[in-house]
Amino acid sequence: MKKFFIVALAVCISSSAFSQTGFLRGKVYDQISGEALFGAAVIKKGTTTGAVADFDGNFSLTLEPGTHTIEVQFVSYQSKTIEGVEIVAGQTTTLDIPISEDVTELESVVVTAEVIRNNDVGLLSVQKKSINTMDGISSASFRRVGDSNLSSAMNRVTGVTIQGDKYVYVRGLGDRYTKTSLNGMIIPGLDPDRNDVQVDLFPTGVLENVIVYKTFTPNLVGDFAGGLVNIQTKAFPEEKTSSASLSFGYNPAMHFNSNAVSYKGSSTDALGWDNGARALPISASASIPTLPNSFVEETTKKFSPLLGTSRSTNFMNTNFSLSHGNQVQRNKVTWGYNAIFNYTNTNTFYEGFARKRFEKDRTSAEVSLERDFTAAGDLSTNNVLWSALGTLAAKVDNHTIGTNIFHTQNGVSTALDREIDFTTLNNPTLVHNDILAYTQRQMTNNILYGKHQFGKLRVDWTNSLLVSGISDPDYRDTRINEDDGEFAFKNGGTINRFWRELKETNESFKADLVYELNDNNKLKAGGMVAFKWREFTVNSFNYAPISTFEVKQNDPNWLLTNPNLYSVENPGGLYIQNNSNAYNNYDGSQSTYAAYVMNEMNITSKLKSIYGVRVENVKMFYTGVRLNEDNSSQLENNTKTLDKTNLLPSLNFVYALQENMNLRASFNKTLARPSFKEKSSAFIEDPITRIQFSGNLDLKQAQILNYDLRWEYFFTPGEMVSASVFYKDFTDHIALVFFPNNPGQLKPRNVGEAQVYGAEFEVRKDLSFITPALQNFSIGSNVSIVASRVNRKTVTVSEQGQTEYDSEVSYKGGDASSVKLYREMTGQSPYVVNAYLLYQNDEIGFSTNLSYNVQGETITFIGISNIPDVYQKPFNSLNLNVTQQFGGSRQSALSLSAKNLLNAKDQQVYKFGDQEELFSLYMPQRLFSLKYTYTF
Repeated sequence: MKKFFIVALAVCISSSAFSQTGFLRGKVYDQISGEALFGAAVIKKGTTTGAVADFDGNFSLTLEPGTHTIEVQFVSYQSKTIEGVEIVAGQTTTLDIPISEDVTELESVVVTAEVIRNNDVGLLSVQKKSINTMDGISSASFRRVGDSNLSSAMNRVTGVTIQGDKYVYVRGLGDRYTKTSLNGMIIPGLDPDRNDVQVDLFPTGVLENVIVYKTFTPNLVGDFAGGLVNIQTKAFPEEKTSSASLSFGYNPAMHFNSNAVSYKGSSTDALGWDNGARALPISASASIPTLPNSFVEETTKKFSPLLGTSRSTNFMNTNFSLSHGNQVQRNKVTWGYNAIFNYTNTNTFYEGFARKRFEKDRTSAEVSLERDFTAAGDLSTNNVLWSALGTLAAKVDNHTIGTNIFHTQNGVSTALDREIDFTTLNNPTLVHNDILAYTQRQMTNNILYGKHQFGKLRVDWTNSLLVSGISDPDYRDTRINEDDGEFAFKNGGTINRFWRELKETNESFKADLVYELNDNNKLKAGGMVAFKWREFTVNSFNYAPISTFEVKQNDPNWLLTNPNLYSVENPGGLYIQNNSNAYNNYDGSQSTYAAYVMNEMNITSKLKSIYGVRVENVKMFYTGVRLNEDNSSQLENNTKTLDKTNLLPSLNFVYALQENMNLRASFNKTLARPSFKEKSSAFIEDPITRIQFSGNLDLKQAQILNYDLRWEYFFTPGEMVSASVFYKDFTDHIALVFFPNNPGQLKPRNVGEAQVYGAEFEVRKDLSFITPALQNFSIGSNVSIVASRVNRKTVTVSEQGQTEYDSEVSYKGGDASSVKLYREMTGQSPYVVNAYLLYQNDEIGFSTNLSYNVQGETITFIGISNIPDVYQKPFNSLNLNVTQQFGGSRQSALSLSAKNLLNAKDQQVYKFGDQEELFSLYMPQRLFSLKYTYTF
């Protein structure tokens, strides 16, 4: 890293010699196919000053300040003359140049220069020429709407929804069915309870664009069904840019609230990590006797006595970022570099946070929902997230070599103060519950890559090393019962604390070769090897003798004071006990070997076929304890739990109905593999939701057949309309299913047959066609309508093989008249609507954007027998962003944003017939932010 900054500083200093000239940079590409034209000549008319486009079609031309006429020439293409190209000293003018093939009429075409100021145009160009069905969002969109991280930005991509402000669902399919890659290389999730990647880890300031691939071709990984999200960081900047920004966000219901819940953490929480204040104070392997003695007494005092929350005034949200990048030309080598840093500190306070649990009750004549418990109270979080990106690349005419180093650090402190009221369905009691939690996530990724052109052969290679981890140090959960005004530990009262840690290392390498057999035939081949190693450990502790301890006051911080701890003088005092279970710990490893071959062939001048096959072999190994059906256990030592070789065929057609209109059709087969945690015997409980997870070592990978048809029309370089239909057929679909008669425990299971079918529509258009007065206004909208169904007779819900359908029929006394055979898939939204209205006036530097997003009611958890289904209710999100640039050269910008203007609620509910009862409730309220950016 030190060498990187030395090189970056050197090129920065040396670039001052070029301050009296300017640059013309851009890309030359085929106007019909969008293909980059390697070797195209870009010349200042009437001179010998020129440049040659590299194998990506990119060129860079150094020119004196002033207005120039530029000629573009390429064999068998019409020459193009661009007049009025303005060059400013020390600045870069960006101009992407499409040219047309014409072997009979080679006279020059003269046009007027139009500088590309919005890289949405470039992204649409990629979308137009892509061999895949894809959608995306660019850094220009991030700036216009005011998105600070990727989770809020992704809501505007066609067919995409965000769950929990972190997780991407494509066409209603998330978790294992959506994969995320960083610069083309797959990255893991940092949450041990999920398979997908938390996209809130990526601030928009480090991103160039994000592309969502919705169809599979053999050059992509085969382990996805909904979509593959590729996050592209900045590499070669078109011009020298440096900027700094500072923003503050204020939520009237959350910030400067003197009643916010909190607790004392560590002195480095503001940096996104714990300094050791929450570290396990004893060795994880230390043996603690079950009967108290002097050693137990000494050990107990080593643990922090802090168990309860406190009340304090919280601060507003803050964000700070710095960035610098440049492209420096030398005689033979062009250098590009970026350095970006982003820091965000966010505070939330959910007053009246609620979580309830209901069951079906048949004690009356009519089956209805009866409440098991109600948990209500106040929840606060402090979320610190910072990231740093450094890139360095060098290119000559035919070769590019570069490296990206990315690190993200995240620390979330959580405090919850609530009461849980249990009803007669359980042991009726009132529980005072305090939870103190801290979650630390980090990820470091180094990517080395190369792009090389050898005549008609192009070779791209990438190596990625990624080290990630997540830890929950000293997660404290204290529950004190109150019955008839007396406090005690009974009916679920306890003091639990655990230390949980996940470590994962990913090493992968891929190579892609492209050979142009002729003008109409392109052969692609390549391969990938990837290795993953994961270690997951949980150390749990509780206190004895809870059953006889006299609780004199409802104050968790009083419990572990010295007078209440075990000693010779106080033999009835509390002492620590190790409650760890070996089956919660596991080690996992996975190896993937893949190879593919595919062909892009122009069957006619308008019809292109893309076909091929990918072969993937995956092996998974598990070390841990296996729990058997009879509650016995056995040790698994590097046991192979998955060994599959799959052929994944793909067939795609792209038909050019007109110059800017495509019809796409595709068929392919993909997979969805279980995660390490799912193929384990781990038993993990979330104390906040009180949901327990149980692993399944017998889980199989799912196989998916995908069919897609899409029509798309690009009005102009920045405007388009598209319509799509799709169908997916699942075998061994994986879903989380409740245990029969246990409303708090979930297990991943293969649920047999499932189908998804739907349609998508998108439009992006300015309003000048109505009247010229509206030329600065544009609208955009995308709508997805999706239906899904699962055959409940193929969903096994018990170790004895009972199906979901049979379980409900049995629960209803054998009456199948009101039992449905089919239901929708978990996580599948029946509809998604995204829309925006944009006003942008470059002359005065003003823009404003009003955006709206909603997704339909979605089943979250599958209910069995006496357990009802849980649904996510629609969240109507309306957001506004206004930006004004000012200063002599528009170096300053002030942005005001308002989010959740409709004051929507994040709500999940139980549903049973016509009945609907609350499962959980968050009230995020409205958030107002002010941001200042200075570019220098």
